Amino acid sequence: MSRILVPDSGPLFSLAAGNLLHLLARFQVGLADIVREETIDRGLLPNASIEAQRLLTYYNANSGNIQTFKTQVGTTIKAKRSVDPNYLIPRNVGELSIQSLLIDLQLNGDGEAPVVLFEDVWFINNAQGLSKPCIFLSTQAFLEYAESNGWIKSADQARQAISQSRPMAYKATAIIHQGLGS
Repeated sequence: MSRILVPDSGPLFSLAAGNLLHLLARFQVGLADIVREETIDRGLLPNASIEAQRLLTYYNANSGNIQTFKTQVGTTIKAKRSVDPNYLIPRNVGELSIQSLLIDLQLNGDGEAPVVLFEDVWFINNAQGLSKPCIFLSTQAFLEYAESNGWIKSADQARQAISQSRPMAYKATAIIHQGLGS
């Protein structure tokens, strides 16, 4: 198995807001089940945001490049909803589902370290406790990487495009970046 890009919901919505989802096509994308529910599946709702609609459209066109992983967190949420359809999901469940996915990937141990694409400060605060080895890459670092590879003209222009719809996308100022390699 090759290196997998594991995005949280925030970066997916940011890339959709900036019309930058095409950057994902350069990677094997792994979605935790809860992250898929928070992003792709929202595009099915009648009142879906333009970003959720773009994510659904992108997924439908590129599903061969995107794998959804069941996680223990997702399985538990599904079981709770079967008993109580109005079950309110606790905070940080998407992040916890990514943590669950990272543990599963580590236990399988047959690939390169996954890359976690994030915006949420939760990943910075919990980096020490997350499964190793993995690489943490902020949306900004991802855009800089895309610029350095010539996939986009300018990371600053991309960030400005994202900021039109998502001005708080860069509230996590620290960038944990060990590099993706070439």
